[in-house]
Amino acid sequence: MNRTRTWTLGDANERGNEAKYTFYIPPEDTLSRLSKGSFVKLIFDCDVENENGWSAERMWVEITHREGDCFKGNLDNDPNYIPDLTAGDVIEFGINHIIQTDIEDEEPNIVEKDSTRCFATSAVLYDGQSVEIMYREEPTEEQDNYSGWTFINGHETEEYLDNGDNWHYVSLGAVLNRCDRFVHLLDAPYDTQYTWNQSTQTYEES
Repeated sequence: MNRTRTWTLGDANERGNEAKYTFYIPPEDTLSRLSKGSFVKLIFDCDVENENGWSAERMWVEITHREGDCFKGNLDNDPNYIPDLTAGDVIEFGINHIIQTDIEDEEPNIVEKDSTRCFATSAVLYDGQSVEIMYREEPTEEQDNYSGWTFINGHETEEYLDNGDNWHYVSLGAVLNRCDRFVHLLDAPYDTQYTWNQSTQTYEES
C-alpha cells in the first residue's frame, strides 16, 4: 500500500522574490557550475508539523544527474521528522528549488552585504509605511555589527518614538525588503541624514 507523500519542494525563486535582501539564492554563475557530485541544499515543505511547530526542513542532496535545469540526486541525511524520507532517497528537482550549493560564489551576495544591523520603527518594519527619514551615526566599539543607520517614516509622534516597543534592531535587508528606494545611499558616510522629497521623488541630504 502506497502512502501519500507528505512533502513538497519549496520554490527558492518565489521566496527570494518575496524577500530578496534576506533570502539567499545562488547566482546564475554558481548554478551553471553544478554537476554530478555537487551538493545542493533544498527546502522540503512537510504537511506534518512536528512538536516544535516546524513544517519544513532544509537538507543537502548530492547531484547524480543533470539535464539543463533539471536534476536528480540522493538525499544526504535522514530528516529530523519528515516521515517518508530517508538518506539515500532519490530526489528530482529543478534549478528553482536550490537555496545553497557547495560551490563558492565568485562575488559577495546582497544578503551578506545587507546583513549588518540597523534601527527601524514598527511603522516602517511592520506597518507598510515608507522610509522618509534616514540618518547614519558612527557605531561605538561595542556595536561591531551596527551599520549606523536608523530608518523612520517621519510621521511617528514623539510619544511613539519614546516607546522602546516601537523600535527594532534588525538587518538592513529586513528594512530593504519593505522599502528599498534608498539602497543606493547605504554607503553614505557617518553623520549623514536624508529626507524624502515628495515633489522630486528623491532623497535630499539634510
